[in-house]
Amino acid sequence: MAISGGPAETSTRHDRSAPELDRVERLADALRVTWKDGEAATFHFVWLRDNCLCEICGDPVIGKKDFRIVMMPVDIAPSAVEMASPTGLRVEWSNDGHVSHFESRFLRDHSYEEDARRARRFQPTLWDRAYLKVPPSRPYDEASGSDAAFYDALSTVREYGLCFLTGAPVEVGVLESFASRIGYIQENNFGRIQELTVDPAKRSVAFSDRRLVPHNDEPYRASPPGILLFHCIETCPEGGGQSEFVDAFKVAELLRQEDPEGFEVLASQRQAFRRHFDGDVDLQAEFPVISLDEFGSLAGVRINDRVAAPLSIAHQHVVPFYRAYRRLLELTGRADLTIARTLQPGDVAIFDNHRILHGRTGFDLKGPRWLRWAQIERGDFFSTLRVLEDKLGAPREDRRMLRGAYS
Repeated sequence: MAISGGPAETSTRHDRSAPELDRVERLADALRVTWKDGEAATFHFVWLRDNCLCEICGDPVIGKKDFRIVMMPVDIAPSAVEMASPTGLRVEWSNDGHVSHFESRFLRDHSYEEDARRARRFQPTLWDRAYLKVPPSRPYDEASGSDAAFYDALSTVREYGLCFLTGAPVEVGVLESFASRIGYIQENNFGRIQELTVDPAKRSVAFSDRRLVPHNDEPYRASPPGILLFHCIETCPEGGGQSEFVDAFKVAELLRQEDPEGFEVLASQRQAFRRHFDGDVDLQAEFPVISLDEFGSLAGVRINDRVAAPLSIAHQHVVPFYRAYRRLLELTGRADLTIARTLQPGDVAIFDNHRILHGRTGFDLKGPRWLRWAQIERGDFFSTLRVLEDKLGAPREDRRMLRGAYS
């Protein structure tokens, strides 16, 4: 059954102009909607009833629903369907006579056709030679004093995984103040703020003067730290303790091109990670080194062989896994893929720990080096971005969030 034309127009929920509907076809368990520009999408009856936008049912777009799935049969069907206008659809339900209105814009924005879902995924920009040569840096005063500059800095982190701020006050408390604008500072067994200085009494290698190869922090947690911030208070006058950053997504894509089978093993087989401090914590997690979304795009990585627990996967995958992992680690050590930067007092580095690897060169134990470290949950980071987009009138990017290193 194909439906065209119709009476009065429904109310408009969005300021954006809605694409006009051309026709609606009733299928066995769904409606097939076609717009005048030729794009089409199928919406199951059960999906449409669940996403009714009326005042009684609530608003699923903002997560405020009063209608519950248990209130309808799964095989629900409409008794009547009509195009209320070129941009509106009216559906009356057979089980209780409830009427739902769906605007063209809403249907277009929430199409779950594969092409539509693929187009909505966020694909970040991988580092190229230009980025490596001149990584983005913003004045701290601007990022802390202007919503537009703050949004620009956070958008850079979303797009490239890393952004530097310069000229921050060299004072305790500055990191907490700025980080709290992004989201709630997370606390763990290391505390709320880590003071990264040389302290032989501490059990973590982060407090030593040893070289740290590029890695993700704490992959042994079910949910690793999300957005990390380093605020430099003191630096080594001799030049040691240089910070290093690597785009693990770029590295992983190089591995995929070079060894597709090895890439697949690292994305499909789980690596165990563990951090055990006797009498304190015994953190364990088991996830793939490379996490992909449903379309095979990179979503996150857990690269830190220093805290890898004994591998436990099927026999046929063991040697291919080690071969691929070894090659991946070799790629993370390439100087031409690394940003090496001596953070100066007042510098702040903000980066996505589910994408960017960080490390440092060794340094003289006698030399001062003091970084202050804080972490923000990734969901809070993206929430702040969306709120800023609304506040600044920027194009809304509701779905521009990488899922992270969760497989």
